[in-house]
Amino acid sequence: MELKDVILSTLAEMENIKPEKNMIDNIKPIQNSQEKSQKEQKKEYKPEVQSEDNPTSQDERSLSSEMQFLKSMRERLLVLFEGFQAPNNINIEAKIDMTLNFLEYVLVTIYSRVEEIERGHRT
Repeated sequence: MELKDVILSTLAEMENIKPEKNMIDNIKPIQNSQEKSQKEQKKEYKPEVQSEDNPTSQDERSLSSEMQFLKSMRERLLVLFEGFQAPNNINIEAKIDMTLNFLEYVLVTIYSRVEEIERGHRT
C-alpha cells in the first residue's frame, strides 16, 4: 500500500469520527458510533476459514490476524506523525483535533480487540 493510499484511508476514517471535547467522558459514545466500522474491520482481520479440528492452525490464524492489525495501526500512526512533521503548520488546531479523534478511535479499537481476545481465551 502506498503512502498516499494510507493517508487517504486515514483521512476518510478521521472524517467519520465526530469531534469531541472531553475525550475520556466520550469514549463510550464514540465506541457506539464506531461499532459498524469496527465490525467491518473485524471482518477484514478475521481468518476466512475456521477449523475446530486443528486448534494450532486456528491459533496461527489468530496470531496472523493480530499481526496484520498491529501492522495496520503502525502504518496509520506513522502517517499521523509524518503529518505533524510537515513544515506547513497552518491549521495546527485542526490537526490536533483530528489527532485526538484518531487516538480515541485507536483506543476504542484496541479496547474492543482486547475484549475479543479475552472472550476467546475464556471459552
